Amino acid sequence: MRTFPSLFLRSLFLQAGFSEEARQALGFAWALDPALRAAYAARPEGLAEARARHLESFNTQPCASGLVLGTAAALEARFAAGDAASAPRAAALKGALAASLAGAADALFWGALRPLAAALAAAAALAAFAAGWPRPLALGVVLGLLAFNVPALAVRGVGVARGLARGEGAAVWAAALPVQPWIRAARLAAALAVAAAAALAWSDPRFSGSRALAAAAFAAGAASSWRRE
Repeated sequence: MRTFPSLFLRSLFLQAGFSEEARQALGFAWALDPALRAAYAARPEGLAEARARHLESFNTQPCASGLVLGTAAALEARFAAGDAASAPRAAALKGALAASLAGAADALFWGALRPLAAALAAAAALAAFAAGWPRPLALGVVLGLLAFNVPALAVRGVGVARGLARGEGAAVWAAALPVQPWIRAARLAAALAVAAAAALAWSDPRFSGSRALAAAAFAAGAASSWRRE
């Protein structure tokens, strides 16, 4: 767990080295490097081989990358300690986790949480404006950013920690998470927030000249967010 802070912080830059050929491989290898250096401190040749292994093509949903990083770090540490089967398992599990997490996390973060954050931002800004609060737009922006980024950062951090602690067992833990109920709940909350924002805009006489436009904009935004999963 001593490498947890480095893995977590570096996971935020997973996309920085993105390429069409290897996708997120460079960012993943760079994020994993502190764990590799710790595991192979006494074997420089093993470190070079491990770095090369993790430069192979890799791609997953960025918010879910922590679990893959932590799991790969745990298995590489076992391999460095003498478990010869851990390196092949790390490569196989890395690819399997990346593919399975990408679909579920795309639907959760892009298809549910992002529309929810946007809808909460709009509803909060309109409610603050109606109440006469200063800087209602700033309030909405802050709430929207928190609604998306707090869960996203928590998922990264918990994923890294679970992967480091459990190795392959982290995949079993992740598979048991109730992701589909979370997605449905977030989508329902987003629809309610959109309805609340539209109602606020419609009922406020200051928006009398643009009520239809506001309602249409909210409906269009909700529909397009729902379709993009």
